[in-house]
Amino acid sequence: MGTKTQPQQAKENERRIRANDKEFNLQYKYHNNYIKTSKYSVFTFLPFNLLEQFQRLANFYFLCLLVLQLIPAISSLTPVTTAIPLIGVLTLTAVKDAYDDIQRHLSDSQVNNRKSKTLRNGKLVDAKWSEVQVGDVIRLDNNQFVAADILLLTTSEPNGLCFIETAELDGETNLKAKQCLTETIELGDHHDALWNFNGEILCERPNNLLNKFDGTLIWRNQRFALDNEKILLRGCVLRNTQWCYGVVVFAGVDTKLMQNSGKTQFKSTGVDRLLNFIIIGIVLFLVSICALFAVGCAIWEGLIGQHFQVYLPWEHIIPKDYIPSGATVIGLLVFFSYAIVLNTVVPISLYVSVEVIRFIQSFLINWDEEMYYARTNTYAKARTTTLNEELGQIQYIFSDKTGTLTQNIMTFNKCSINGRTYGDVIDLRTGEPIEVTEQQTIFHNSPRNPEEVPTGTATSTKQPPLILVHKAEVHAKKSSVMVTAEGETQLASSPSSDRAEMEHSAPLPAPQDPQRNRGRKQVRYSAPSRSQEEEPGGTIPGRLPTPRGSSPSGYDSQRSSSRSSGGGLGVCFKRSGPGLMQRQLSSTNSSDKALQCVDFSANPHHESDFRWYDRTLLDAVRSDEEHSHVFFRLLALCHTVMAETVEGKLEYQAQSPDEAALVAAARNFGFVFRSRTPNSITIEVMGRKEEYELLNILDFNNVRKRMSVILRRGNTVVLYCKGADNVIYDRLHGGQEDLKARTQDHLNKFAGEGLRTLVLAERRLTEQYYKNWRTRQQEAALAMDSREERLNEIYEEIESDMQLVGVTAIEDKLQDGVPKAIANLQSAGIKIWVLTGDKQETAINIGYSCQLLTDELADVFIVDGNSVEEVEKQLRQFKESIKIYNRFRPGGTEALYNSDSNMDPLSVTMTQTSVFMHESSNPPTPPPPPAISVVTFSAECNDLFGDEKRSLDDGAASIVIDETTGFALVVNGHSLVHCLSPELEIKFLDIASQCKAVICCRVTPLQKALVVELIKRAKNAVTLAIGDGANDVSMIKAAHIGVGISGQEGLQAVLSSDYAIAQFRYLERLLLVHGRWSYYRMCKFLRYFFYKNFAFTLCHCWYSLFCGFSAQTVFDPMFISVYNLFYTSLPVLSLGIFEQDVSDKNSVEYPRLYTPGLRSELFNIREFIYSVLHGAFTSLVLFLIPYGVYKDGVSQNGYILSDHMTLGAVVATILIVDNTAQISLYTSYWTIVNHITIWGSLVWYFVLDYFYNYVIGGPYVGSLTQAIKDLTFWMTMLITVMVLVAPVLAYKYYLLDVHPSLSDKIRQKSLKKIHSRASSDVRRTPSSRRGRRSVRSGYAFAHQEGFGRLITSGKIMHKMPQDFAFPLGLGTKKTQALHNNLASADQTKASNSSGHHMGNNNNTNQRHNQNQNHSSMADISAEGRAADAGGSGANDDISPRAPCQDLDTINL
Repeated sequence: MGTKTQPQQAKENERRIRANDKEFNLQYKYHNNYIKTSKYSVFTFLPFNLLEQFQRLANFYFLCLLVLQLIPAISSLTPVTTAIPLIGVLTLTAVKDAYDDIQRHLSDSQVNNRKSKTLRNGKLVDAKWSEVQVGDVIRLDNNQFVAADILLLTTSEPNGLCFIETAELDGETNLKAKQCLTETIELGDHHDALWNFNGEILCERPNNLLNKFDGTLIWRNQRFALDNEKILLRGCVLRNTQWCYGVVVFAGVDTKLMQNSGKTQFKSTGVDRLLNFIIIGIVLFLVSICALFAVGCAIWEGLIGQHFQVYLPWEHIIPKDYIPSGATVIGLLVFFSYAIVLNTVVPISLYVSVEVIRFIQSFLINWDEEMYYARTNTYAKARTTTLNEELGQIQYIFSDKTGTLTQNIMTFNKCSINGRTYGDVIDLRTGEPIEVTEQQTIFHNSPRNPEEVPTGTATSTKQPPLILVHKAEVHAKKSSVMVTAEGETQLASSPSSDRAEMEHSAPLPAPQDPQRNRGRKQVRYSAPSRSQEEEPGGTIPGRLPTPRGSSPSGYDSQRSSSRSSGGGLGVCFKRSGPGLMQRQLSSTNSSDKALQCVDFSANPHHESDFRWYDRTLLDAVRSDEEHSHVFFRLLALCHTVMAETVEGKLEYQAQSPDEAALVAAARNFGFVFRSRTPNSITIEVMGRKEEYELLNILDFNNVRKRMSVILRRGNTVVLYCKGADNVIYDRLHGGQEDLKARTQDHLNKFAGEGLRTLVLAERRLTEQYYKNWRTRQQEAALAMDSREERLNEIYEEIESDMQLVGVTAIEDKLQDGVPKAIANLQSAGIKIWVLTGDKQETAINIGYSCQLLTDELADVFIVDGNSVEEVEKQLRQFKESIKIYNRFRPGGTEALYNSDSNMDPLSVTMTQTSVFMHESSNPPTPPPPPAISVVTFSAECNDLFGDEKRSLDDGAASIVIDETTGFALVVNGHSLVHCLSPELEIKFLDIASQCKAVICCRVTPLQKALVVELIKRAKNAVTLAIGDGANDVSMIKAAHIGVGISGQEGLQAVLSSDYAIAQFRYLERLLLVHGRWSYYRMCKFLRYFFYKNFAFTLCHCWYSLFCGFSAQTVFDPMFISVYNLFYTSLPVLSLGIFEQDVSDKNSVEYPRLYTPGLRSELFNIREFIYSVLHGAFTSLVLFLIPYGVYKDGVSQNGYILSDHMTLGAVVATILIVDNTAQISLYTSYWTIVNHITIWGSLVWYFVLDYFYNYVIGGPYVGSLTQAIKDLTFWMTMLITVMVLVAPVLAYKYYLLDVHPSLSDKIRQKSLKKIHSRASSDVRRTPSSRRGRRSVRSGYAFAHQEGFGRLITSGKIMHKMPQDFAFPLGLGTKKTQALHNNLASADQTKASNSSGHHMGNNNNTNQRHNQNQNHSSMADISAEGRAADAGGSGANDDISPRAPCQDLDTINL
């Protein structure tokens, strides 16, 4: 085979690269690393841009008209009337396109000019990213972006490991470990050795598969297999690794990131597409009218016109010898003449006006202070000016999760230790938890001085509401610290006799004076205490018993004199008099009204940004309370985190943000993880160093859903375990049912709040039992047959019979306002899909956290099949479940709630809030299948405002069943591949369209785009995609509207987006306010524009009946030229820019106002025809009434009025006056600009007419001046305008009275000034979540398998300890002797302990399984049978667990 064909064949079949050989690689013509997203260059801009613009039908239409006007024989108008507006539109659009492309050029330049260290001739030089070539060896430093897809050669870490963050690719913030070939580790950072590296790489062609790479390295006559674990992709960031070297495999557009980015698509709005369709219809109408008039002209000339050639001579090009022939030619010329005269039905000024309106609307978005994010000093930005009204028609929102809904921040939020909860902050008015953030402190609404209170405000409004910090539902006695509005801290208590009547009242009664209820603020720190008032059993009636060990010993004497007998959310009383006790909060300044976090400054290793508001937990730790110590010691020891000291500061390197948050929490509470070796862990407890021998790590994986460590310290061997609640509960020993019940209650509460929970447990082991278990574990690890099954049994054995320690509740911190924004957008009728690269549990947890998923859902369908058959089976089962639900769903007529007959519809908010409060205090009870009842109170949406058949005065408002409240759908990435296949996409869409929410997890960037394309194609729906990272670029480009968030993942999404915002919550305002307003304004503008132009243009049609179809105009040619430019442009522009039916506040408060845009109700074919007919009627009245008055008319002075110029001047004047009257009726929102433009245009008409006729000397000089001197003109104008306005007013008031829209009702309420204020007294406190219970699991751990193996094998360690000689994990040399000595002494005790390791409680299993969620309704019966089975914790029917390979002997 010749050398010329070899590269071609290699290119077709595979990719062949040789390191450090530029000439070899150039023959294959691989792409370089230069990135280009711009469309034009300096030389191609003008021709390409004009070509694009003339592809628009309207621009091409006006270009043809301009050519016709250049022909004198057929044109009665000057070409300037069309040329100037056309040039203006082309110029304006070209400038906008040039600006957008310049931004793309700047973005490309910024990326291409990044510096990368590249080997050139054995030396490391700084080269631009654009200069990097395939085959180059480049160096990456810590926290640096990967410039191209590279094969990892060597790293600074032991064993060739490096860690990367792939948030730009898949949205995950977890660190991922990559490892190079052991054969290339020896290259190190020696530049000579790296330059001499001449390995040849054979690999696959460029593709978009992020998790797959197949290749072979040929080096030193050996072949080495390459996979995805040895490849670093462009867009990743090197983390926790000082440096690494790699050879470039894919560059530029061949990289997997660019392969997933998708192509930039031309985007246009639905209004634009409708306009194009309407223009085609108008052109056909125009052609028909012109043809009709041409025939009429030919007939008239043949019968009548030929006899008047002395007065109306024919043109010289018209044959005069044969009359029919001449008449035909005249008719043909008149056809084109009428095409020019009547072209104003679609004037070029329409497109000028549309562009101006969109341009200014974009600035209104940019200037909106409500969408300004102060932390990053970022305003919202409209990066395009052509899609504004599309924001008002969004039907589907596709959102990324990480960085879009969340902040990429994990915080230790709450916990439960030995049946006691810590961390709650509760509003006493509503009983709901409040999220305390750095931006929102509870007391910030309280004025510091009385002078700060505005005049006229009641003095009772000076002080904010009651706040309860921490509430322990399971303990009888509480001690409360009160913070008064004056800044004092007082112990809240009262004599029991004063509150005897209120001890057992569960809810807080409605205050008689809501303002006085806010008169003081209380901050309670509650802790269990032993009081003399307790009953003998340590309990109080109606309360659960308090475990003795749950009370910190140091707290009894401190609170012996403070008693509080009320439970739940009872009213707080302030004791006065000499018995008042005061205690200053350690972290609260008496002059500061803000709720302060706990002060951890006593701990030298605390993190300054850690926030915790429950003082009792820190007090328990400092008082050496046993259970809290076990809890935090477990967190400090059971993990795979690495610790290092950087510049004297202890820093952690965590594989997942979940583990980082847990270890950091333990650190702040005084349990500091200091260091680890392959066989030891060192922590510091309250300043005392403790060293543990690490015996085993039973690593986490997605099947086990738990992680365990086995440690030895002194004579004690202990197993610490953390994992999912259902998994851990199955492995607890009996005898702790009370603790398990209380902890389960806390788990349900945490899950209901959207927190990510892990259950902690421990087991004390004897030395002899552990030694026997270790021997059997090694045998199982080395077994040739059924290794995984045997290992699983071994792990099950030791991870059983455990003692419950507590629960952690981590918040994957949502961005502020996300739940409210999602709820409002859903109420507006928008469907929201979440497309994320995160794992399934994490995605579901965030779905609940942001209230996209709720516990009221009948079922959450999970599609996780691995084959087409499995996915199809699951979809079929889900379809059957939906059928069962629909069959047994209760009717709306059977569920009614009583209401006042004259109930104000706008006060429904109060009722809804009360319903929510009621739900929060009573956990929902899941109904028995299949008669599942899921109802929602949607009086605002449907009953009162959305249904025109219902009156405002209905005596009862029924409970309306929403068609999409029953189900949610969760789809895994590998299953989504099959769902998007042609044979299943219809079934997938059928189920997805019946679900309230859809979450797609583990999806690639390209799959995100495919999902968007599927909805666009199959549903013909308007879509919006929102994201913040490079992994969202393809989705943003594919959607009709792309929104980028200026987040932590860079600006790639913003640069590819149409709109940029700083927070997800601003999307609510962008759509419900700016989007709705833009759509409303544009539709109103178009309706009025078509009306006024048809009213203007069709006057020529009526006049043609009296002028022999000669194409003579009824108006002055100059009036025709400037009618749309000067006389009527500004009023309609102000209408399109400033018009609004309701305020921005009401737009957000009543999201159903958005629904007309979803159905395109404000401008469609019907509305267009109505505008045309209205305009035709107006033109007919405009022409016929003045014609009838002035025909054969004579003035009082004897002047003849029936001349053409007088009639034209009168009709034109009445037309302007009518336009002014009509737009005054059209305008709902008057500003100073509206007044100036509307009334100013009327005055401007008379000024310009006088200037043109008298100063310039127009042909119509004196016509209007003489007409207005006669009373006839004024009477004619008055009668004509009244005839035109009266039907409009009548129809307007008919609709307002009989069929009012939601906006009409809101405006009526605003005008009457009777907004309901009562709802504000019970309105829920602003919070990111609602306090509620949940029976679902809150488990979501973003950890991945493998790090335990790296730790125990020593590969992850920077320095190997000298005494690390025990790969079996049996300890160090110093502890092995002690281990051998203790083995015989503990043998008997170990055998007794091992005999009970499989014990469990049947009742607990049955109760727990009843609380489990079912993946589908079809599985309910099967799950019920499994629950009845009970049995041991190792029952695979109850909790299937897959085997896990041994982590310590894997390298034997």
